[in-house]
Amino acid sequence: MSSAIINFDATKLAVMKIYDWHTGPYPARVRIALAEKNLQSRVQFVSVNLWKGEHKKAEFLAKNYSGTLPVLELDDGTFIAECTAITEYLDALDGAPTLTGRTPREKGLIHMMSKRAELELLDAISVYFHHATPGLGPDVEIYQNAEWGFRQR
Repeated sequence: MSSAIINFDATKLAVMKIYDWHTGPYPARVRIALAEKNLQSRVQFVSVNLWKGEHKKAEFLAKNYSGTLPVLELDDGTFIAECTAITEYLDALDGAPTLTGRTPREKGLIHMMSKRAELELLDAISVYFHHATPGLGPDVEIYQNAEWGFRQR
């Protein structure tokens, strides 16, 4: 009687938590990656209400000291923040489609373009929103610099 060896990869079955806010542009990037990778069934979304400042409360800051969304929580208690880092993690779970590149050249180019999109577009929009508009409201937007916000517009 022969014994069969079964390869079991627990990361393929674990349910991950993603702390996000349904209208946030950065969490949207992770939701797009999840959809492209067909991993939505492996994720439990935990809503963090930005308008109420839940991302700045001690309970959330223990998960991500910068108080930003999204944050991925693995079943072992590891927290991964920043959408590009989360996307790279999700991409490494399986092979198809590949979102962050296969070759060193592809990985480098994709990382470069993603960083440029963040620095040259998303960050400027975020600064404008938080400084030159009411932003998330007076309970969250404790300091605003309208001149800086309008400059980013």
